[in-house]
Amino acid sequence: MLAVCIPVYNQNVERLVNELIAQSKDLQEEISIVLIDDASSEEFQLQYNILKEYTQVIQLEINIGRSKIRNLFLKYTEAKFLLFLDCDSELVRPDFICKYLDFIRVQKPLVLFGASIYQKEVPRIYYRLRWKYGNIIESKSFEDRENNPNLAFKTNNFIVDRKVLEAHPFNALISGYGHEDTLFGFELEQNGIVICHIDNPVLNAHLDSNTQFLHKTDEALSNLLHVWSLSGENEKLLERLKILTTYFKYEHSFPLRLALKSFSGLFRFILEIGFANLTLYNLYKLSYLFKLRSAERKEQP
Repeated sequence: MLAVCIPVYNQNVERLVNELIAQSKDLQEEISIVLIDDASSEEFQLQYNILKEYTQVIQLEINIGRSKIRNLFLKYTEAKFLLFLDCDSELVRPDFICKYLDFIRVQKPLVLFGASIYQKEVPRIYYRLRWKYGNIIESKSFEDRENNPNLAFKTNNFIVDRKVLEAHPFNALISGYGHEDTLFGFELEQNGIVICHIDNPVLNAHLDSNTQFLHKTDEALSNLLHVWSLSGENEKLLERLKILTTYFKYEHSFPLRLALKSFSGLFRFILEIGFANLTLYNLYKLSYLFKLRSAERKEQP
């Protein structure tokens, strides 16, 4: 009935797998756990090999990225429902699996989002930007998510009916980090597929350092422009992309472009050393978008 699908890459998932097994042990429904390793280092491949006794582990020789790997799970399970979890997740509820099963047994949703939370304790200063952004921007309450079901969607803890994923796979043209969930959720909405919500979060247990998070931010902004292009520059998609909307509003402002270009390095330095100010972070993102678009224009014939 349910397959727990975990894309893994250089992350220890033994604790997560053991907890999933423990919660699934005495259930009447058939629960399977499938791991696909996206060409991790040898150290982690050895760790995943140990889990083969309890789970299905597929190890790829070449890294295929976050979109393609999610589509690939359809090849390795016949389950009606696929529960996707990020490999750095931790279960915070002892009835996590049961709660999902109770919901899908009655409601039979096409897509169901459980969301995620971050630790309450303030981390060390060099990890504070990711933590603050996650807590304030990403971790929406159940009530907020119900009020904006498609806007709140992420792919780190959600269930999808296999027929929906077969009909509307993740866009294989998106590689690297970021915004594959943005386009996936938008395309579901465009096809009339309602995203249901449940109060059943996981803990985002791994915090990137400020430097790592900014590197991922750069990659995500590049992907954001790619997603915008893949959508055919759809205006309805633009409505949910606040940073891109802001960019287009001020795209032709030479004074702003000059100021952001001048201070971009300073913004990044201040964020990296631990001044986790989200307004400053948004200014940095805006400066990076100006940089990306300028590079695109230079490449055009």
